[in-house]
Parts: sequence; structure tokens; C-alpha cells
Amino acid sequence: MYTLLRADARHLPLADASVQTVVTSPPYWRLRNYGFTGQIGLEETLEEHIATIVEVFAEIRRVLRPDGTVWLNYG
Repeated sequence: MYTLLRADARHLPLADASVQTVVTSPPYWRLRNYGFTGQIGLEETLEEHIATIVEVFAEIRRVLRPDGTVWLNYG
């Protein structure tokens, strides 16, 4: 069974340690504008972008099970 979520990755509507696998490709810095306020990738500086990505992965860590895996595409 799987669940696809469309949500702000900084605030996932999931219980702690409830996810076995995460597959993600976060928006690259300053590459795309998806047209909504507060989107990841349009931070003013690279440092702000990195801080946002760290925030995302802190949330992923919260929901990931101890035996979980993360598949990340970030080029």
C-alpha cells in the first residue's frame, strides 16, 4: 500500500515514525516559480534555501520509521 501526499513538506500531516519510504525531488534554488507564496526554491539567498531544505529533512526524519529509507534527487 502507498500514499501520495501533496502538502508542505515542512509540516507533514503524518504521525511520528509512520513512513517507511520517502521519494522526493525538492525544488532547486531559483530555478522554477510555481506561482504560490512561500514556495521552496525562491528563497532570497542560497543560505536561506539550505535552511529550508534542512527544515524539510527534519520533518522527514520525524515521520520516517527507524527502518525507513529516503530516495532523494537533488542535482
